[in-house]
Amino acid sequence: MTVSAGAVFEPIRDDLAGVEVAIRRALDGPDPHIVELATYLQRGGGKRLRPALLLLTARNFHYDRERLLPVAAAVELIHMATLVHDDIVDGATSRRGLPTVNVRWGTGTAVLTGDFLFARAFSLLAADGDNRVVRVMAEAVYEMSTGEIEQQAQLFDPAAGEEGYYRRIYKKTAHFISHCCLMGGLMGGAPERQVEALRRYGYGIGMGFQVIDDILDLTGNPEQLGKPRGTDLRSGVLTLPVLFALAKDPQPWLLERLAARQVDDATVERVTEWVEAVGGIAYARRRAEQFISDALEALDELAEAPMAPHLRALARFILERNN
Repeated sequence: MTVSAGAVFEPIRDDLAGVEVAIRRALDGPDPHIVELATYLQRGGGKRLRPALLLLTARNFHYDRERLLPVAAAVELIHMATLVHDDIVDGATSRRGLPTVNVRWGTGTAVLTGDFLFARAFSLLAADGDNRVVRVMAEAVYEMSTGEIEQQAQLFDPAAGEEGYYRRIYKKTAHFISHCCLMGGLMGGAPERQVEALRRYGYGIGMGFQVIDDILDLTGNPEQLGKPRGTDLRSGVLTLPVLFALAKDPQPWLLERLAARQVDDATVERVTEWVEAVGGIAYARRRAEQFISDALEALDELAEAPMAPHLRALARFILERNN
C-alpha cells in the first residue's frame, strides 16, 4: 500500500502550519526587497521533512509546542540557506520548478540571501536558551559545509568510489536529518538510549533519502522533480548508480567525457540507459532499502512510542517517493 505524506504528518499537521507562520515571521522585515526574496523562497515550498522529523520525534515525549515551533522553523531556514548556496555552487537554474535565486536576482544577492537565512535561523535557535540546540545545529552546518567542499574536490572524478560517496552524502544530507531526530528527542527530554536510537533512525532515513534522490535524478520525471534529469551528472557529481556501473563495467567513452568535464543531454541519456542495463539502478535501490531497514530496526528502541507507527510509515514513504 502506498504511503502518503499527508497521512504520515497528520499528527503534526497543525504544527507544520505553525512552522510556516514562524518562517514567515522570521523572514519578515522593513526592507521590501528582503520580503520579496523571502516570499519567493517560501513559495518554493518543499517537503518540510526536517522540521517534521523534529516535531514527530519530540511528540513521543514532552511536547512543548511553543518552544518547538521556532526551532523547527530555524531547521527549515538552515535547509533553505544550504539550498540557495548549493544552487550557486552547482550553477543550477531551477529548483522545484522555479528559477533559482541566483538566476533571478544574481549570484551576489543569492550569496547574501543564504547568509541572511543562516543568521535568522541561529537567532531563533539562540532565543531558545538551550545551548545544546545551537551546538547541534552548528555541528550540522559544519558537516554540510565540509561535505560540499569534498564534493567539489571530487567533481567528475570516479576515484573516490562508493565509500567516498557514502561519506559525502552522510555529511551533506544524513547528518542533518539524523540530528533533527536527535534534537527532537533532546528537546522532548527523552532518555539517552532513545535519543541515540532516534539519531540512528535519522541516519538510516537520511542515507536512504539521498540514495533515492540520486536514483530519481537519472530516472525521474523532470516535471515532478522540478529540475532537468541528470542534473548531478551534468555538474560532475557522480552518484551511487553511476559509480557502481563504472566499477562493474568501465566505459572509456564516459571516462573521456568525465576527464574533459563535458556532459551534455545525449551523454545523460546514454549513461542512464547503460547504468540501468548493468544494474546500477537496482543496486542503488537495494542499498537504499538496507538503509531504511536499519532505520526501522533503530525504532525497536521506541516500540511503544506513540509516533513510532508514523516514523515507520515515513521511512516507507521515503523509499516509495517519486519526486
